[in-house]
Amino acid sequence: MEPEKQQRIWDAVLREFAAKGYRDASTNRIVEDAGIGKGMLFYYFKNKAELFRSALVYCLDYIEEEYVRRLDFSEPDFIVRFSKAVEAKMAAYLRNPLPFTFLASFHINREAVEIAPDLYSRLQEMGNKGMQALFADVDVSLFRDDVAPEHILNIIRWVMDGWSQDIIAHLEREALLDYDWESTTKKLYELFAVLRKVLYKEVQNGDSKGQ
Repeated sequence: MEPEKQQRIWDAVLREFAAKGYRDASTNRIVEDAGIGKGMLFYYFKNKAELFRSALVYCLDYIEEEYVRRLDFSEPDFIVRFSKAVEAKMAAYLRNPLPFTFLASFHINREAVEIAPDLYSRLQEMGNKGMQALFADVDVSLFRDDVAPEHILNIIRWVMDGWSQDIIAHLEREALLDYDWESTTKKLYELFAVLRKVLYKEVQNGDSKGQ
């Protein structure tokens, strides 16, 4: 199948599952959106469950190739490092937002997780490895002197965990395809600026990039 047609089908599949979830997704809407016959869809995928799993693999591969492998953890300033990770994620998102939207839907939909627990584990492992690398080899000399560095790193971790949980709770009430990710990213940079002002030495105070 030619690449353009493949991409059109994947886009239709991801839009449907992201918008409707696994249970309410319709293969009829998918083929109509993709402009193909239903026979073609089921020539490649035996049923909806296999289609869903294949879509998950497609999205995980995309995230790994276009985002995770492009991360640079050499920056010693933790907040600058985190900011660069956010920029890399936004760049991958803007190239193709659907894999991120689909995986967000998958993450908050417990029924979908039960269909592919192995792929959910892969998603979790990818996130855990990324967080470990993010917090490794940080230049703690940039932090304020009157608080132990491990406490500062824990504070940052707890704040980011809370922020993430708040976003997930918000996503559960939103239409994922219409969610304003750029506005969310802007608010995250504002949070970085606050963390820098509170937790870094005075000379390092500034925005999320130390400016």
